[in-house]
Amino acid sequence: MENNATLIPAQKLDRESEHSLIQMAEQEQAVLNRIEGVKFVLVVLSAAGMVYDKEAIRQKILSSYPDSVVFFSNTMGKSIGSLSLKRVDLLIDFTGAGQRQGWFYAKKLRKLARVAVGRNAGFFRKKIYDRIFDEKAAGAQVPLEILARERFVQKKVLNLAGVAFVQAGLALPDLGKSIALELPGMQRL
Repeated sequence: MENNATLIPAQKLDRESEHSLIQMAEQEQAVLNRIEGVKFVLVVLSAAGMVYDKEAIRQKILSSYPDSVVFFSNTMGKSIGSLSLKRVDLLIDFTGAGQRQGWFYAKKLRKLARVAVGRNAGFFRKKIYDRIFDEKAAGAQVPLEILARERFVQKKVLNLAGVAFVQAGLALPDLGKSIALELPGMQRL
């Protein structure tokens, strides 16, 4: 009996299907990255730019950790909104390379949190945080434009924190003209 993989011809996926499959894989990975017993979450916002607003991030975190309370802080350690606690269960740090932050602020954040997730930026962060997204290791996957870069990296950091950030849709270019060119000719009908 032949292997089924040899009987099925390799098919090229369209962009929408490929994007949907990638989103499903990211969703599954985020579920695997979930952390048990999260009640308090501290999010350190990026100084380069936030592509998702506070309430969108809060809603996504609450959908992943429904019993939690979310606090926000800037890269200099000042609370945004209500004051945060002295101990949190999960730290999500969006601070990137070259963004202004105190010398040992990452160590202070690490002591504050049970689980720390962030970007590989600054001194020793790779060694002191539990989960790190390394932009340099991702290489060519990371976009060069600043807001596209922040969107990509922030989604990856949220994924490492167990927060599924799957968007409802993707605005792709109109394929109306190219689809008609791919259809077979209708002369013999």
